Amino acid sequence: MLKSIRIPLLTFAFVIGLAGVAVATPGVSFGPSTPLSSGTHAESVQYNTGEVKFQTKGPVDFVTQTITIGPSGSSGWHSHPGVVLVTVQSGDLVHYEADCSATPQSAGSAFSESGNQPGLLRNASTTTSAVVYVTYIVPAGTTVLRNDAPNPGCPQN
Repeated sequence: MLKSIRIPLLTFAFVIGLAGVAVATPGVSFGPSTPLSSGTHAESVQYNTGEVKFQTKGPVDFVTQTITIGPSGSSGWHSHPGVVLVTVQSGDLVHYEADCSATPQSAGSAFSESGNQPGLLRNASTTTSAVVYVTYIVPAGTTVLRNDAPNPGCPQN
């Protein structure tokens, strides 16, 4: 009896796993990424200093990388397990949200990503690479900083 239930359940899980891989949108000309630093903030923090509020509910890791996005390159649709702070060092990019809104980002601009809603970053140039500095703030011990996601239905991507 258990075997007759277990095999269909395992088959269903396998098919769902393959479907997730099939619809994910991997990056194109996205990288290399260069690790710059990482460290663990071992305690919860709560800051409220005027215009800035920052709070954690436990230990978090800060991981900083430089990422190069080739001409016409794209991050692919993805989400992150925590908060991501992005500073555009060079180039002209477009940041797409899950609602298909697009925000141009050029050198000197910054934006953030968080939560389960997917986003996509595309290099607007067909001839020049773009470079971003990315700081991930994630629960301590997190090993996967990015989760590939399917296109949420945006026609331009």
